[in-house]
Amino acid sequence: MSTCSTRSIRSTGWTLTELLISLALMSVLAALALPAYQQQQRQARRTDGQAALLQVQMEQARWRGSHDHYADSLTALGWSSDRSPLGHYQITLSDATADGYTAQAVGLFGQAADRDCNPLRLSWQGTATAIFGAGEYPDSDPARCWRR
Repeated sequence: MSTCSTRSIRSTGWTLTELLISLALMSVLAALALPAYQQQQRQARRTDGQAALLQVQMEQARWRGSHDHYADSLTALGWSSDRSPLGHYQITLSDATADGYTAQAVGLFGQAADRDCNPLRLSWQGTATAIFGAGEYPDSDPARCWRR
């Protein structure tokens, strides 16, 4: 008489169902986290545009000290490029007169998606009035893009 012994076979891996459920959960978490991460990156990159506009402000003050008007181009201020230091913004000057000017930083690449704070603006009027604006509001900053 032969005895037939049955052994229980124990698997140590994952089943296909467990693997699919895990992948689905990771996909949902990634879909929720990615937009928040991208927004955080855009907020961090705003400092690049702000730094460029503040640099323009200092160079305009230096220029105005030896001229009877503000510079109407970045090349007059000694800039070799119209990009911010890290290249996330394009800088332009407009409305340069003897009394003031407007400098604007328009987001490029990923910063173009920064809808509330694109473009960043710095307007100088009179002897000491700086106006910080952003987005569709040239004379105000309701989205608090310039907060430090």
